[in-house]
Amino acid sequence: MTEITSANQSQNGGATTAQKNLANNFDDFLTLLTTQLTNQDPLNPTDTTEFTNQLVNFTNVEQAIATNQNLETLVQLQQMSQQNMMSATMINYLGKSIGTNLNVAALEGGEASWNLSLGSSAGETTYEIYDQNGTRVFSETKDSAAAGAQQYHWDGTKSSGAAASDGVYYLVVNGKTAGGSKVQVDYSFEGIATSVETLNGETVLKIGKVPVGLDYINSVTQQNLNEPSA
Repeated sequence: MTEITSANQSQNGGATTAQKNLANNFDDFLTLLTTQLTNQDPLNPTDTTEFTNQLVNFTNVEQAIATNQNLETLVQLQQMSQQNMMSATMINYLGKSIGTNLNVAALEGGEASWNLSLGSSAGETTYEIYDQNGTRVFSETKDSAAAGAQQYHWDGTKSSGAAASDGVYYLVVNGKTAGGSKVQVDYSFEGIATSVETLNGETVLKIGKVPVGLDYINSVTQQNLNEPSA
């Protein structure tokens, strides 16, 4: 699981960057002030009012930056707390069968299968497969598809003829009836939750190689671990 701490988060915060820029500008200001005071005419000294106003402005900006840093830290702590709570919740799902309506499947050893259901028979159906980057890797069109639950199988061969790498892929099905109306397509995916991980800042359950967020879970089933007695 990816570790997230307030220390490594604050290093990239906007307030920290602003503070560094302010420090550099203040150093430049002091250098200019010292140079001007050193070279001023003793009989006609420089009016210090403007310098005083600038110092006050620097102080106000510094206080505003400090306030923003505190707010950023609070936000980060809140995000960490939410992630910890999410992880604690998802741990309870480990070892259970998780169901989701995502159009996702894992390609392993040249095999991937999607469960789907067509609301009505389709006169023409297009099947498109995308990788995790959103790149379409395979597409085919079939003349007909029956209504109801069915599976779509893919052997991992791309449209280019090359073999796709093992990993997570998404299926998009577009069907039309003989009359040209769009066919309703529903997807389902189910598997055993094996781990809880953080991917791109989001806590997810791993079902094999497939990551599933909590919002996409629509069923949880306890597996019967007791073998029947002989």
